[in-house]
Amino acid sequence: MNSSQSAIRPAEDMKVRNAEATKQKLLKAALAAFSTQGYEASSTRHIEAAAGVKRGLINYHFGSKRDLWEAAAEHMMAVTEQDLGAAMKNIAHVDATSRLRLFVRAYVVFCARHPELNRLMIQEGMHPDWRLEWLLERSVRLWYRRVCTVFEEAAALGVAPDMDAHHFYYSLTGAATLIFSNAAEAEALSGQNPLAATSVEAHADAVAKLFTSSGARI
Repeated sequence: MNSSQSAIRPAEDMKVRNAEATKQKLLKAALAAFSTQGYEASSTRHIEAAAGVKRGLINYHFGSKRDLWEAAAEHMMAVTEQDLGAAMKNIAHVDATSRLRLFVRAYVVFCARHPELNRLMIQEGMHPDWRLEWLLERSVRLWYRRVCTVFEEAAALGVAPDMDAHHFYYSLTGAATLIFSNAAEAEALSGQNPLAATSVEAHADAVAKLFTSSGARI
């Protein structure tokens, strides 16, 4: 490599890093907007302003608002699969009678770290359109089946609450996520930050007890 090529390479690397940083800013701002305001109410101009980037960079990096939504949702689903996938692997090796409790705790902790996931699902779960179908096909149907399997295994051992797997899925989702999705309300009522580490642990314990106390031998 000659001297001119050596001089060009760092500049190209910096350009790539800057472009990736801009894309990450846009993804973060887009996920915040789509999960709190909904797709239709979220404008690309607002998202670019929230990301602190120049006008037109959504089209440059993603192509369209729809493409941006898919990229933001894909990012969220990838994070979910990585974190919850690791949690599922960890509980696969523990005693079967303890598995449901440990799963519930891990799920609550994840929901505290990523309240935007439940907010996004609330926004998109109200209407049967292309975004809901995208989420269902990408990850949600598989996650639903995995949660139901964990519950059914616990039910067979007599350490699960008296309900079916479908109602467990939605009961757990609500119990695990609402305090974090509505963090401002929860803090205003209690005077405690629900996203503080001690609060998250307390809520994880509370939800785990809620779903493993009835008939549980843990």
